[in-house]
Formats: sequence, C-alpha cells, structure tokens
Amino acid sequence: MNSRQRTLAAIHGMPHDRVPVAQHNFAFVAKRAGLSMKEFAFNPDKAAQALADAAHDFGYDCIIIDFDTCVLAEAMGATITFPGGEPARIAKSPLETIQDGAHLTVPDPQRDGRLPLWLETTRILRRMVGDELAIMGRADQGPFGLLGLLRDPQKLMMDLIEAPEEDIFAALNICVDAGVAFAKAQIEAGSDLTSIGDGLSGQSLISPAMYMKFSQPFEKRYKRDLGNGNLLSLHICGRSNLIIEGMVDTGSEVLELDHQNDLDRSFGIIANRSCVFGNIDPSSVLYSGTPALVKEKCRAVIESAKRHKARFVLCPGCLVMGTTPPENIQAMTDAAKEFGTWDV
Repeated sequence: MNSRQRTLAAIHGMPHDRVPVAQHNFAFVAKRAGLSMKEFAFNPDKAAQALADAAHDFGYDCIIIDFDTCVLAEAMGATITFPGGEPARIAKSPLETIQDGAHLTVPDPQRDGRLPLWLETTRILRRMVGDELAIMGRADQGPFGLLGLLRDPQKLMMDLIEAPEEDIFAALNICVDAGVAFAKAQIEAGSDLTSIGDGLSGQSLISPAMYMKFSQPFEKRYKRDLGNGNLLSLHICGRSNLIIEGMVDTGSEVLELDHQNDLDRSFGIIANRSCVFGNIDPSSVLYSGTPALVKEKCRAVIESAKRHKARFVLCPGCLVMGTTPPENIQAMTDAAKEFGTWDV
C-alpha cells in the first residue's frame, strides 16, 4: 500500500496498514529550499519541487499545497503585501461597507490574480509524485473567512451586530461561489482532495450561535455545490469543540482540527462521519519541543483514534513554522510507523 492509497483509505474509512501522515508545512518547506515566501508563491516549478522533496525526504504520505491566506481575496480586489519575508498579508480590504459585498465578482481560477500559479503548482506536483503520494490542494479560505479578509475582520465582526443580515448573506453567497470555482479547479489540476480554512468561524472569535447562522450554512452549501464526488476538508483554527456537530453536518469528508480542540471528545461526537486530520501543536510541540515529545504527543492522539476506531490522519493542528526543527517533522513519520499500525 503506497502513501496515496493509505491516505485515501483512511479518509474513506477503508482498511489500511497504518495511520497516514499529512504535513501542513509550506513555510518550513520554502525555508528548507532556500526560497522566500514571495518566491515560493510566484514560482510553481520551485514550489512543487520543494514540496515533493520534503515529502520524499521525511517520508510522509500527504502533501498539503498552500501559499498563504490571501490568494482568493487578492483575486477579488484585496491588496496584499509580503512583510519581512513572511507569507502574504492583506494590506487593504476592498469592501468599504458590507453592502458593497453584493457587487463582488467571482474570479476565474485560470486567469485572475495568483490563482493560476497555485493551480500550476498542483499540476506540476502531481506529475512529480505520480500516484505515490496524496495531494491536498487548498482552495484558500472558507466563505466567512474570505468575507472577513475582503471586508476587514474587525469591521465584519461589527457588521454581525449592526448590519442587515441579508447584506451579509448576499456577500457570503458570492464568497461561496468564488471558493467552489477555485476548489473544483484544484481537483481538476490533480488534487485528491481540496480544503478550506475558515479561521474566523472559531469559538475564539464568534459564538457557536453565530457560527450556525453566518458560517456553517455557507460551508454546507460550499460542500453541496462542490459535489459528492469531490473530497473537501474543513479547517477552523482554535477551539472548536462546541461547533463540531455543525462542522460534521456540513458534509465535509475531512475535518482538520486545531491542537486546542479536545480530540478525544471530538472523536466521540464525530462518530466516524468524517475523517479527522490532526492535531499536533505546531508551536509548543513541533517548534519548541524535542523529537521525544513529538513522538509522545503523536502516540497519544493515535491511541485516541484507535480507541474510537476513527478515520484518522496524523497532522499538525495548524501551519508548521518555517524554523521548526527538521528532526521534529521526521518524528511524526516515525511515530506513525511505530504506533500507528492498526490491529486486524
């Protein structure tokens, strides 16, 4: 069983030999290859080579293609900057009012902004790794997160209280259409699954009730419009235990859970309706810890997955820092091989 087969079997709940490992580590990959984040984001050949090299050298099963959180927002009118060699950030959001969101247009993934560069990275990477490795091609932000970047996160939070709901919903529906178009293009380019990050939807920023009103229905529509034949992963940063049921109800085949999530509790709620990617702490464990600590934490989440007979892929809970020690990346692969074999 090769890495791609192993990962897809885990996602679908089919028999497989051991727990697969995925890495959300583009910043680490770029630094390891000697690339600035801007160079990584604008050069598909170099980005694909760096991603393939890291996967082969560290022996993990699933590559996650990501550049930054601004690709869709930029294609829809936002101005970006690359501060101090870091991934892109929004320098200016285009929506002066939430009512302006009704006039947003859906970008063409093959033509607008950096979307074509992201897709070309996916195509090149698929040719490089063939059928041996799984590829998750991110489709950037989920609907609520994308609207936050287009409007400005703080202003959107005020809009949730002050603006007419129908104006927010109109903008969110256009954000769904933009995301789905890019997600479909990622799969057509060679990804085994696509994914969205909807970090503004987490419990640290909005209440579970607001999540169920302003975010979850649009994530659910996103999955519906993407289609049952196309695998979708949903990632929400930070604490998410109180919204897990809603996340499952979106229909997403994969949930990427942050290290702040109580994974054992979530396994019980999810009850194998979705596959879980997670949830090793990228900061205090992968960045600051030792290989022994990494293996200890990996063993704990693997054992939890085994207790629940869960569909599970070992993965960082969020983006791995660029200066993470390489031996800690390797320790995740080693832990999956040592502790992740499934009992027959």
